Amino acid sequence: MRQFDEQLTLIDSAQVFHWQHLEDQYVSVVDGRVMTGQDSGSFASHYFDDGRDYELLKQQCAGFPVAVRAIELLPGLRVLNQPVWEALIAFILSANNNVKRIRGLVLGLCEKFGDKYSWNGHTLYGFPEASTLSQLDPNLLKTQVTCGYRAEYLVETSKLVKAGFPIESLKEMNVETARKELMKLKGVGPKVADCVLLFGTGHTDAFPVDVWVSRLMESWFDVHGSREYMCSEARRLMGSSCGLVQQYLFHAARTGLITL
Repeated sequence: MRQFDEQLTLIDSAQVFHWQHLEDQYVSVVDGRVMTGQDSGSFASHYFDDGRDYELLKQQCAGFPVAVRAIELLPGLRVLNQPVWEALIAFILSANNNVKRIRGLVLGLCEKFGDKYSWNGHTLYGFPEASTLSQLDPNLLKTQVTCGYRAEYLVETSKLVKAGFPIESLKEMNVETARKELMKLKGVGPKVADCVLLFGTGHTDAFPVDVWVSRLMESWFDVHGSREYMCSEARRLMGSSCGLVQQYLFHAARTGLITL
């Protein structure tokens, strides 16, 4: 049986925002299918990152006790392999928002414009397709989902994806090339791009830097400077899995498990 903390990974870790706790199970619609946190099979195994040995992360960070400590304190945390489109939409909505607000926006967007599914008598909703969002008036998104200025970003990005922007091909590019491509989309700056790359395309060397990560890099690793410099130093110090380590560091700092 899969050993991971479903509440931590699927609800609290701020990497995904549309899972719900219903009838003592964690459930969501992912890529057009209803899933629970205990699902098996090839799709679920990939999504939940079952094939990764997370103990190896501690070995890669052996020279940095704070990173090892963060991983030890969060043994059930996993970094999900989300569908690129879902990660892209969620993190466009995440800009300048807190986790509770992001969850509300993502779930609201799905409820208003996504397909409907049934599970144990509950109604669930999937992410709306680019073909759906691209046809919406941004004002409709503003009034029905209250996503403010992000409404224009969602519509314009959806139009580009519908027209053929290669979001799936990002998985095959190196991280710098993929970031440059992603940042051609409306509402995708460096932080959003790195989140999409880490959580949606499998680029474990993407290193999202927000205010928490900036502070922890300064306090715990004595790395100061621009976001780009922090990213490059993270790769140098922690290797190609620095993005995975970042998720542990981020959560440990944000929740006060380790003080800055």
